[in-house]
Amino acid sequence: MKILHVAHFFYPCLSAGGVVNASYQIASNQSKDNDVKVISSDSCKERLKFPNGRYDVDVDGIKVDYFRNLSNGFKIKTMLDTPLGAPFKIRKDIKEYDIVHIHEHRQTLAILASYFARKNNIPYIVQAHGSVLPFFQKEGLKNLFDKVFGFKILHNASCVFALTEVEKEQYLKMGVDEDKIEIVPLGINLEEYENLPSFGEFRSKFNIDENDKLILFVGRIHEIKGLGLLIDAFNDLINQNTENNSLEDNSYSIKLAIVGPDDGYLTELEDKIKEYSLEENVIITGPLYNEEKQEALVDCDLFVMPSKYESFTTSGLEAMACSKPLVLTKNNHIHDWVDGNVGLACEDNKDSLRESIEKILFDEELSLIFAENGRKLIKEKYNWNIINNQILEIYNKIL
Repeated sequence: MKILHVAHFFYPCLSAGGVVNASYQIASNQSKDNDVKVISSDSCKERLKFPNGRYDVDVDGIKVDYFRNLSNGFKIKTMLDTPLGAPFKIRKDIKEYDIVHIHEHRQTLAILASYFARKNNIPYIVQAHGSVLPFFQKEGLKNLFDKVFGFKILHNASCVFALTEVEKEQYLKMGVDEDKIEIVPLGINLEEYENLPSFGEFRSKFNIDENDKLILFVGRIHEIKGLGLLIDAFNDLINQNTENNSLEDNSYSIKLAIVGPDDGYLTELEDKIKEYSLEENVIITGPLYNEEKQEALVDCDLFVMPSKYESFTTSGLEAMACSKPLVLTKNNHIHDWVDGNVGLACEDNKDSLRESIEKILFDEELSLIFAENGRKLIKEKYNWNIINNQILEIYNKIL
């Protein structure tokens, strides 16, 4: 099968978030037995560089065309790429493909790919990755985009992928026919978690004692991730344990590690940490990838994602693969199967978040049950081998 993936950010731009990893993993799995290409742009925090040309770049066996983005500043303000040469090349090349898979639809490459796919009677799929409805940021621009392009892109798709039942309802609100919606979750590559780092590597690098309790957040440092709420809850947790004399013997401390790239919220986060005088308890590492990220996951006692909005938590799946329990806010669409199974889902307030963290952090038996359930669930459901087979079955059904 000849498959074209369309993604406005792509590997190695991991700082752009989980969509980059998801599109990379899907394309990588499919490229083993299919003819796969990705079209993207050179957009990233710093423009990607390609010394040997930007077309047919080999990315771990995936062929990628990186169109030069005329203005990264324009993209930040409007969400839209200005990919030079893309209309002409896509119009010419798209005829070679059996199916087109668009990752996130509010982007210039999605406009172009969907238009030329329709003109050539090539079916295309849209996978919104949590961005179906126009809210939280740039709502006005998103609503305008939808009126001009977005509704047409969604309604003319042969199929759309929803990560969860919640996202399925969002597609329905956008007027997509229910029979076009398939539930396709995210996953992880199990092979990457077969040989994990030894315990203590991350703790040693950041001067965290082996007896300390370590809470871990992994994700973009952005307002939507709920890091302000996390610091509020963490401060109460520290104070409450001090008042209860549980830390008076100094046998351990409670630490919070925040791992991820700054996405506009780092200064405010650091100010909040200073306000509470938590500098000794909170470690901000910056982005960590591959083995270094696994070291953090292996060394933590608990993974937390306190988002204001989250369609799926890939880093949470990675924590489950490392046998770690989760705490999520109920703003996360996966909270229904997390709560009481692989972790706890809390309300969007500091008391509920603190109580959930505390319950797992100081109950080793409960923590172990959640950890074992999580590892098992990854093997049975949330890994890319299983999910890719599901996606290929949907492709074949459409074709």
